[in-house]
Amino acid sequence: MVCYHSRGHLLTEAEQRFYRTGLLPALAGRYHVSFKVRLMDVIGCDGSTRSAAFRKIQAKHLDFVLTTPKTARIIAAIELNDASHNHAHRKTRDAFVADALNSAGIPLLSFPIYSDYRPDVIRHHILSAIKSP
Repeated sequence: MVCYHSRGHLLTEAEQRFYRTGLLPALAGRYHVSFKVRLMDVIGCDGSTRSAAFRKIQAKHLDFVLTTPKTARIIAAIELNDASHNHAHRKTRDAFVADALNSAGIPLLSFPIYSDYRPDVIRHHILSAIKSP
């Protein structure tokens, strides 16, 4: 029998710090934040290559997804970039995710991991991304 255990927290310490000290104050209740969202729950696949495209997105997730509070309409995706994003395989993954989201018309914002965050800077990046055509 497989033994399952709780991971304790949904977010890593770095993700919690970004969420608490940067993202929540930046949003000021304007958007809802979802954590660890599967990419396949944010974008879908069309066309004759649907199964191949589906396999590319099924095991990937996004750190945060912003939605409207009333309708849950997807506004943007957010990824935090730690040192692992410097590895070649991770760069390939990140480029694919960025291209897929761009194709679906969903802005992707990337933020480096810091020990402290400026909500005004995060707010500016979010508002700039979602107001872009």
